[in-house]
Amino acid sequence: MATSNDKAVEGLGTGCMGDKTACVSLGTYTAAMMEGKEYLRDTKAVWPKFSCMPNKYLYDSNGIRRGMWTVSWFRDILGDGFAKAAAEQGMSPEELLSKEAESVPVGSDGLMTVLDWLAPVDARYKKGMMIGFDGRSDRGHMYRSILEAVAMTMKRHVDDMTQEMGVSLDQVIITGGGSNSDLFMQIFADVFGIKMVRNVVNGAAGLGSAICAAVASGAYATFEEAVDNMVKIKDSFLPNEENHKLYQKILPIYTDITRHTDEILKKTYEIFE
Repeated sequence: MATSNDKAVEGLGTGCMGDKTACVSLGTYTAAMMEGKEYLRDTKAVWPKFSCMPNKYLYDSNGIRRGMWTVSWFRDILGDGFAKAAAEQGMSPEELLSKEAESVPVGSDGLMTVLDWLAPVDARYKKGMMIGFDGRSDRGHMYRSILEAVAMTMKRHVDDMTQEMGVSLDQVIITGGGSNSDLFMQIFADVFGIKMVRNVVNGAAGLGSAICAAVASGAYATFEEAVDNMVKIKDSFLPNEENHKLYQKILPIYTDITRHTDEILKKTYEIFE
């Protein structure tokens, strides 16, 4: 059986339905998705694609190029010694980094990461950066800052998408390997200020394809019935209101960083392009 494109089956496999729920796919390209009922035209923050379900669409948000790749990049540059130290404690490198980052305050003591490790084609001068180091900064600060950057960037993209659609969200489903991190899930909840959930199966694309096959074979009569029976929530994370208020103060500052740094990067690009 043929199912559908990768994003469509991933959205279906998360159980993302209705106009009160979005899902965020934590992949190399990190983006948000929502169910759509019509083909939108001339939009700036919503990109309609065909859904797995007849007469419906999947709406994509703008996203982060090399989103979760940046997490892997940071893990890898720490070298074999760090991986060995993690293994000696019975943890993966990501688990040890999360443990270190858990003791870092919300906002990483002012250390902020700009996720431009892969520049867009229309702004080739852009580069990734970390800004705001001081004597408190350590490995945990850097790791938490990357996670916060992913969550804050996606908060901006999801807000742009929902505002253009004229809807508001009750919850966001997080899918992909990054959703295994309790710390990352809580950061998302605190940044967005709404409930975050992760499913039993977080490799949602494979499950979405299985749902398509189940409907096609007659195991379930409708996609809705198949989703109800095949998609199960594992955990929910509610926002800490104090943390959410702090992120609300940080977000406009974070969003404004590149307005100040782009002029510098344009000049260095002339040297290092």
